[in-house]
Amino acid sequence: MMTRATILSEARTIFARQGYAETSLREIAEAVGIKTPSLYAHFSSKEELYETVYAEVAIEHTAFFDDLARSSGELEPLARLRHILGGIEAYYRDRPDLAEFSLRAAVTEYGPGGQHLREIFLDAESGLATAVRQTYEAGVASGGFGAGDAEGFIALVFVIMDGLFLQLTHYTPEVYRQRFEQAWRHLSTVISA
Repeated sequence: MMTRATILSEARTIFARQGYAETSLREIAEAVGIKTPSLYAHFSSKEELYETVYAEVAIEHTAFFDDLARSSGELEPLARLRHILGGIEAYYRDRPDLAEFSLRAAVTEYGPGGQHLREIFLDAESGLATAVRQTYEAGVASGGFGAGDAEGFIALVFVIMDGLFLQLTHYTPEVYRQRFEQAWRHLSTVISA
């Protein structure tokens, strides 16, 4: 039985492997076991299907990091920040298809028509931004972090998370962990100064 969920699952796999431009609706239909016109009963276009997959990935990512932020709420601010940054490896390690999808989406899929994708992404990251802000404010209040600009701190954390994601997708787990530890030692020293 064909369902929207099956279409989305197959589309996610193929988009992750090939990217938006190289994927055809015919390939997705074949993977689902239906004829291409049947896809139009669920999605008006390849673009709508891709945006739906993208939104689902963003929702999963957001839910994971929201849970991570909640579960680390009782930790000291520096430990909480490390826990959040460590979430990059924890999230993508068991989801290589999402790592590939996210990498392709971040690097190649935005283009001129990608404004809606950017909006989905920015909406999804707002909860994490709040958690990072709260971590920063708690760190400053406790004297553990040097006082400064909360928005700058959030930007720093997001840039580091993006870098960690790229490190994770390009290097072995051993190299990634070594670099994470080295970077963490320096970052924690700077933040605590």
